[in-house]
Amino acid sequence: MKLSREILRLIETAISAQSNAYCPYSSYSVGAAVLTESGQIFPGCNIENASYGLSICAERVALFNAITRNQTSIKAICVVGSSAKPCGACRQVMLEFSTKETELYLVDFNPKTNRRKVVRTSVFKMLPAPFDPVASGLLPAHPKNLLRARASLSRRPRHHRRGRRR
Repeated sequence: MKLSREILRLIETAISAQSNAYCPYSSYSVGAAVLTESGQIFPGCNIENASYGLSICAERVALFNAITRNQTSIKAICVVGSSAKPCGACRQVMLEFSTKETELYLVDFNPKTNRRKVVRTSVFKMLPAPFDPVASGLLPAHPKNLLRARASLSRRPRHHRRGRRR
């Protein structure tokens, strides 16, 4: 598979982030990176805690890093680790800010040998039956995420009247 320079930068950013992982309990380091529609890349690494439930995955760190900078349109996500695959919580959070086209790169990376195996899929394929906040009534039918694209297919065009007030 031939990868664009942009995706290669995304992968390298995730690999670099993996080296910053704080994982003294599991010794399982994970790096992630998010590429936004504006072309910016945001890194993340897993951060463990002695109280395991307070740990956070690399994917969510990268996403939250982008979101805190008002970058909510996600083009691609990369996860790097030994047999890297996002957990269920990360899949749901990734979906919140993705479209059906948002690419997901899973990179099985061995830092000792520098060998990597890249698998390309999509966020949508990784979570085929997500919790849908539009269907549940929690969000309007026009959020800036995957659900907007799905909902817009079923919406009828609205006609607005200009200059008239009731």
